[in-house]
Amino acid sequence: MLKNLMRGIKALCLIGLVLFGWRNYDTLAPRAAALYQTSRQNLAAALSGDLSSHLLGADDTSSATEDSATNSSKQSSGQQTDKTASASSVTSSSSQATPIESIVQNATLKKTYYYSFDHNVPKAARQVFLEAVATYNQTGLVHLVAGQASGSQNSVTFSMYHKKMTTGATSVELGHGGPDITKQISWRGTQYWNNATASLNGSYASAFSKSVAVHELGHALGLDHSSSTESVMYPVSQGKSTLSSADIAALQTIYQKNA
Repeated sequence: MLKNLMRGIKALCLIGLVLFGWRNYDTLAPRAAALYQTSRQNLAAALSGDLSSHLLGADDTSSATEDSATNSSKQSSGQQTDKTASASSVTSSSSQATPIESIVQNATLKKTYYYSFDHNVPKAARQVFLEAVATYNQTGLVHLVAGQASGSQNSVTFSMYHKKMTTGATSVELGHGGPDITKQISWRGTQYWNNATASLNGSYASAFSKSVAVHELGHALGLDHSSSTESVMYPVSQGKSTLSSADIAALQTIYQKNA
């Protein structure tokens, strides 16, 4: 008798569930399908070791702004700036640190970079870039070595471009640079690497200076513009090529995560 009662209750529950599902089919079916598809894709990607996403680099032209436009109210004729490729600055966790490029904020990057030169980079530009490399290597926080990166290794490509400012411009663009972060998720964990660029504007002789090269390499390594005139990342050239304590603090924030 008790067994029959239990069977009856189970049957009523099953009928109730069927009726509920039928009445709410339009709502429940899409959710179930989406959940199944997402689970299937994530499982396949994890098994293949190739679930990855490519984050927008700081050289993305769709979000690019020029220092000459954003800082025109405090610039006078003849001032020299670089082109920033980041639409906004995100400060690091330390109030004393130079701001960090937004796409580098949550990335855990290794300290070693392999650098190379495009074929069109003249000797004068190579020299100042090599001086910039030495400046950052002296910190011990990053290690830049000549060579071609492979796989998930960090890289910096040094290059040249030519851009003349329009008549009446209140500033001169001397260079641009920025990080390009790739994030890969697999069964082994999450991995990040940076395929960065740093370029000088060959249309102006003043671009061939150590201070400009240090600034653009700073962008490539993840540093954003600073409001401090003591920083090499100040957007208007001050002729500074020595990293400030705030610049070093920002590099520590980026590259000591993996220490």
